[in-house]
Amino acid sequence: MPTNVLIVCPEPEAYAARLQPAFPGVRFTTVRTANAADALDHYPAADAVMAMGRGLTRECLAKAERLKWFQCLITGTDHLTPVLSGSRIVLTNARGIHGPQMAETAILHMMAVSRNVRQMVSNQLDHVFERIKPKVLDRRTVVILGVGAIAEHTAKLCKAFGMTTVGVSRTPRKVEGFDRIHPREKLREAAAEADYLLVLLPYTPENDKVVDASVFNAMKPTAFLINIARGGVVDEAALIEALDGKRIAGAGLDVFAGHHQLPPSSPLWDRKDVFITPFIGGQSDQYEENAMAILQPNLRCFLAGDFAGMINRVPLPGQ
Repeated sequence: MPTNVLIVCPEPEAYAARLQPAFPGVRFTTVRTANAADALDHYPAADAVMAMGRGLTRECLAKAERLKWFQCLITGTDHLTPVLSGSRIVLTNARGIHGPQMAETAILHMMAVSRNVRQMVSNQLDHVFERIKPKVLDRRTVVILGVGAIAEHTAKLCKAFGMTTVGVSRTPRKVEGFDRIHPREKLREAAAEADYLLVLLPYTPENDKVVDASVFNAMKPTAFLINIARGGVVDEAALIEALDGKRIAGAGLDVFAGHHQLPPSSPLWDRKDVFITPFIGGQSDQYEENAMAILQPNLRCFLAGDFAGMINRVPLPGQ
């Protein structure tokens, strides 16, 4: 019986087309959906699943009697941990392939809020020729909260723009691209240095609303918050209060508290001091190709029964 790999995502054929030639003995089933629960009927036959995993439920897991490996197609797995905890399923993620697109998203947001891109787009639509004096990134300080693989790539790009790069991490250490790194308990002192406070933390219970009112109060009134990580890391109510009180100059947001999509009723939409992108920080036109650097070796290990050799294994409670 061939190994069955179920691929569940908005464009699963892009993955299958790259994997099938390298693994002719594997049967790939594709389901085009962003919600893993929509593929419920396909889980009983799956030996492995490749998916972002949003919407995965215990019901899916109960049907997946043959499932031994779940390859998450993104880095964050906080949505999968509660479902897979206590199971024997090996979880791996896509850590390490997001550096270029996330770094470019960070620069996009920093330039958008500094150069008032929102106003310039509005002026273009209204045929208004207004010369807005831009702020530059050169000689500004970016404080990056969370020093992982994406932060390392981003810091190097920021240095190319002439910026001072400061990290905040639970494990302060020398990292290429950073001028210095502070421990997490010095977050407020670091935030006080920032012209841009860039959030790159994963969401965990310990990181819930870690960027709160005390952090905003420590920031300069000319500084900007940039969050392209996870919405729950920032206290969104405190952010709105900080913007209302002019305690910070503005924000660039790709992620939002409690939502993958920003609700139409959110007051953030209409703010002139907020630049919004629709949760696209980790996406790119090269995403599937980049993912092969993880998916292909992991699938080879899976077929050989070498779970210990898999890239990016994520420890789960109860395993």
